[in-house]
Amino acid sequence: MELRNIASSVDVLKISDSFSPLTEFGHRIQQSVMTLITLVDGQVNPIGTGFTIAPDGLMMTAVHVIQEALKGVAIKRNGDGTVEHVLEFYALYITSKTHGENNEHTPGGLLPIQRVWYSPELDIGFCAVTSPIIDGEALKYPIFKLSPGLPKVGENILGFGYHSMKGTNVGKGKDGKVMIEYSQDTAFTRGNIVEVFPIKRDHAMLPFPCFHTNARFEPGMRGGPVINERGNVCGVICSSFPSVEDNPEYISYGSLIWPALGTSIEAAISQGALPEMLLVYDLIERGFVLTDETISNVKVDLKPNGERTVSLLSSVITTHST
Repeated sequence: MELRNIASSVDVLKISDSFSPLTEFGHRIQQSVMTLITLVDGQVNPIGTGFTIAPDGLMMTAVHVIQEALKGVAIKRNGDGTVEHVLEFYALYITSKTHGENNEHTPGGLLPIQRVWYSPELDIGFCAVTSPIIDGEALKYPIFKLSPGLPKVGENILGFGYHSMKGTNVGKGKDGKVMIEYSQDTAFTRGNIVEVFPIKRDHAMLPFPCFHTNARFEPGMRGGPVINERGNVCGVICSSFPSVEDNPEYISYGSLIWPALGTSIEAAISQGALPEMLLVYDLIERGFVLTDETISNVKVDLKPNGERTVSLLSSVITTHST
């Protein structure tokens, strides 16, 4: 299957305002970048943003967004005395209007998230989003190409995500799908890379590879993509602080991509194959996840106990140390 970077098919890099909404509901980018929500006691709880990096629904988001979702696990007691742990965790997929408002095959709506994988030492994790079946075939999502190398100080970046979402659970339709009424705001946010921390910024608040930017990140945008000048994802929206009177610039942070490539996920690499535990780096090598040429700055290390981890080339770290 041909994989295409969604940034090359939408004009996301032509946004000129520092913080501007998405004016077209059902824009193609909303088929890759989605609001993440949980249903807790029947209430809609928007918790962040995620974006797809593989057409089968492998999604990247912030770890703290996943951890927030896991707090909502409910216990269901069956009639036979068994107990189930139910996670009502969903991605909100919005389709283009070209599908037709009354088209029964339109796959928009809440899509269940089946599995999550993450390392608690980082703030980038992964989700498996259900792919709707359309005319007998699973929907293939648009994807972003990753840029796992280090961005440069002064480089222009663009973030995208959702904020100020409100929703109400209105029950289930005849097909059993969860139905909600909702409103939300979107934003493209532009800024520059101010400082790069290849290993970590500090021991407490941001103890992982990240970068400082003056782009405005709103809380609901956390987990959304940060796109570099070449249209590739160089980071994931992590945290932000509003501007203050003596400093009009926002102080925001994005997680760097490279360490997350060492996350182990369960994946079946071909139809009919049994699932196996693979590093995200393995999916890149096998062509299931796209990256740019900066993947050459990332290497896999084999420890004496057989564990494989990823690291950044020391020459790259030296060049960008702060």
